[in-house]
Amino acid sequence: MKIALVHYHLQPGGVTRVIENTILAWDLNKSAPDQYVVLTGREYPGKILKNVKRVEGLDYAELKDAIDPTVLKEKLENAARNALGSLPDVWHIHNHSLGKNPALTGAVAELAQSGARILLQPHDFAEDGRPNNFSNLGSTKTRLYPTAPQIHYAALNQRDQSFLQYTLKETSSPVHLLANAIPEAPQPTFKDGKVLRDVPENLYLYPVRAVRRKNLGELALLSLAYPEFHFANSLGPTNPNFQSVYDSWIKFGQELGTQLTYGLGEQTEASFPELVQQAQSLINVSVAEGFGLGFLEPWTFGQSLCGRNLPEITSDFTELGVNLDHLYNEILIDPSLIEPDALKSAISVALEKTYCQYGRSLPENGVQQAFESISTPLGIKFGHLDENLQRSAIEKAKRSDLILQDIRKQAKLGVLEAEHIQNNRSAVTQNFSLEVYGQKVLRIYKEIEQSPTTTIEFSDNERMVNKFLNPQRLNLLRV
Repeated sequence: MKIALVHYHLQPGGVTRVIENTILAWDLNKSAPDQYVVLTGREYPGKILKNVKRVEGLDYAELKDAIDPTVLKEKLENAARNALGSLPDVWHIHNHSLGKNPALTGAVAELAQSGARILLQPHDFAEDGRPNNFSNLGSTKTRLYPTAPQIHYAALNQRDQSFLQYTLKETSSPVHLLANAIPEAPQPTFKDGKVLRDVPENLYLYPVRAVRRKNLGELALLSLAYPEFHFANSLGPTNPNFQSVYDSWIKFGQELGTQLTYGLGEQTEASFPELVQQAQSLINVSVAEGFGLGFLEPWTFGQSLCGRNLPEITSDFTELGVNLDHLYNEILIDPSLIEPDALKSAISVALEKTYCQYGRSLPENGVQQAFESISTPLGIKFGHLDENLQRSAIEKAKRSDLILQDIRKQAKLGVLEAEHIQNNRSAVTQNFSLEVYGQKVLRIYKEIEQSPTTTIEFSDNERMVNKFLNPQRLNLLRV
């Protein structure tokens, strides 16, 4: 079997890591395809992937700059032929519908129409709070989701699987559940066995790079409620559009006067494994994830995890024995901390903007639906507020010991018992190891290879928009 894996680029990050883990998994299983090639739009800076070919026009591109999809299809086919000696038996294409380059979306549609056997693996969706990406798809929106027995899809979690199945309903394209692999974590080696002095004591480490959905304001709120702990995220942003917001959180944290550091990993000589190992616990406060690596990886380090749960993403993990019952689903703050009119105004602006960007009309009672979803009878969902509302609430909460005590009761932060950590580590190893992942991928390839071939159709992409574009799903940190 010959396989061509395709992605816009292979820079360090989520999808690159998935592709690298796929190859590592094949090596471990000793049952890799006969040949593989990875086709990408940029030079690969890593060492794990051995057969990489750069394809001009595959990298990120705006609609106005993207090459013709027919030309890109031919380039992909030529690169695959040159590397494999013939066209691949299966094309494994990542994030074709994300809107990062409409030429790839169009090229995938044309590959499908040519009868190619394809596995499409979306990690994120242009329909999910990414209106600029959605707009960048241009006319290829109508060809986002090709369907036929020889075209399969792979989803990272049950939510994505159910959304894809709804979008592809009444078609013959199967949707597989293919969670990412979680390799064993590297264990740190401390020089002379000493603890590094530039790492704070009682550290609760949030091991993420700063982006909006990582909900940095919740770290500040928790630092007020838990003055005995030092809270920190690991890295600053790479997106220049988020830099000013990030800088404002740094300044706000300094003014708050609590034990709080943003970008700790850039202020210490400790390696990432050393930083993780010296933390008292890892913490998560993210409000949205594609896969949910942060809910699985801590256990492979032998570390405790506390903070926010995302049941929509983690239900797959808990069904497989990863116990996350100790995490909270929301921090609900006292309504007195937020001006209702300010919240309604922010919601109205956000919804109008989002629906307009997706070319939709806002439902008549959309603002009220969103308001009632965020401002519940039990309190206001802190993680659904934007940065300005969060900072205002934190400043008011600082003056009330009663409110801070309530936040502690909800958060229930602390270090788990060793047995809990070990049980979760075993569940991750058993269900998400490289070996297990490699077997799943190869099984899917074989199913695709053995599938009958028919004429393709394109599913209605508006179905996917309808699943994500719902006032009750509004989160002001994602607009």
